[in-house]
Amino acid sequence: MRRTTIGAALTGALAMAALLVPGAQADEVVGNADAGAFRITGGGGSGNDVVLGVTDSRKITVSLTASDDSGIDVADFTLYHGRSLATADAVLKAAETTPVCEADGTTSVCTKHYTVDPRRDLRNSLAGIWNVAVDVRANDGDYTTSDGHTTFFMKRYAKLTTNASPEPVAKGGTLTVSGKLTRANWDSHDYRGYANQNVSLQFRRPGTDYYEPLGYVETNTYGVATTKGTVSADRYWRYHFRGTMTTGAAKAPGDFVDVR
Repeated sequence: MRRTTIGAALTGALAMAALLVPGAQADEVVGNADAGAFRITGGGGSGNDVVLGVTDSRKITVSLTASDDSGIDVADFTLYHGRSLATADAVLKAAETTPVCEADGTTSVCTKHYTVDPRRDLRNSLAGIWNVAVDVRANDGDYTTSDGHTTFFMKRYAKLTTNASPEPVAKGGTLTVSGKLTRANWDSHDYRGYANQNVSLQFRRPGTDYYEPLGYVETNTYGVATTKGTVSADRYWRYHFRGTMTTGAAKAPGDFVDVR
C-alpha cells in the first residue's frame, strides 16, 4: 500500500512510535491519564473540517487537551488516513518534533502546527474521514494510547454559481435559475463538475438578510442545476450546497431579479 508522508520525510507514525513504551499497543490505558478534547483551528470548514482547493496550502493549528492527577508530561498525537496507524496510506507531519504543552494544574493543552499543500500532499482518495492517534504520558507514569481517539474530515473545496434569467422578468412570467457546482480535483489540480448532488434553491426578499429555501435541485453529469418557476415579486436567488463527507459546503452569491 502506498503511504504518503505530508510535509516532511519523517512520518508522524515513526514519531509516535518513538514515544510508546516497549511492547505498548494501541488503545492501551494505564492509570487515569486521559486524552480529552481535540481541536483544529484554521481548517477553513465547520468544526474540525479541513477544506482545501487546488493551489493554496493551508496552515492549521491542532491541539489536544489531556489530564492526569499528577499532571501531564506530554500529550502527542498523529493525524492519519486509513484503517489503522500501522496501515495508514497518509500521515500528516507537524512542524514540531514534539508538541508544545501549556499546563494549568493537572490539565495540559498540547499543540502542533501543520502545513498542507494540495498540489503536493493530497489526492482525491484522501478526501473524507481522517483519524487521530494519541499518546498521553503523565508525570507519575500513567499513560493512554489509542489509534482511534477521534476523527476529522479532510474535504475538497467546492464552488457554486447562480444565474437567474431573464432580467428583468414580467410579473407572472417564467424565471429560469441555473447554477454549477464544482469541486477541487486533487488528482488533476483543477475544478470539475460535481454530479448527482442536491443543491437547495433559495430566495431573499429585498430589505432582509436571510434566505428562504424553496426545494432541492439535483445537479446533472456536469454539475449543472436548472429549475424554472413563475415569479411575482423582486427577489435575490441563489443555490446552496450543504457539503458531503468529502466536499465542503458552498453558497452562491445572490442574483437579483427585477420583476415588472
